[in-house]
Amino acid sequence: MELQFEYVNIPRNNYFEYLVEEKLNPLARKFPIVISANVFFKVENKTKEIDSICEIKLDTQKSSIYVVAHEESIEQAIQKTYSALEKKLIDDNN
Repeated sequence: MELQFEYVNIPRNNYFEYLVEEKLNPLARKFPIVISANVFFKVENKTKEIDSICEIKLDTQKSSIYVVAHEESIEQAIQKTYSALEKKLIDDNN
């Protein structure tokens, strides 16, 4: 599976990329219809809080699946997007 990473308002981080690869590579093996993923990491400074965002657009042989999570940390957002992707893939294959 091909993975592309983009960062907005945050420097490139190999650890975040590693976390995503550890989640998505087994998912791609479990669901062979998965072709590629575009992953966006963003940090938005709001008035009183910092919003950490992970967006993943997963391309499959059938369609594209898009999920986004707003959390306190990028790590939490990665976990939430992964869980949503897995659920959507399971639902799509049933």
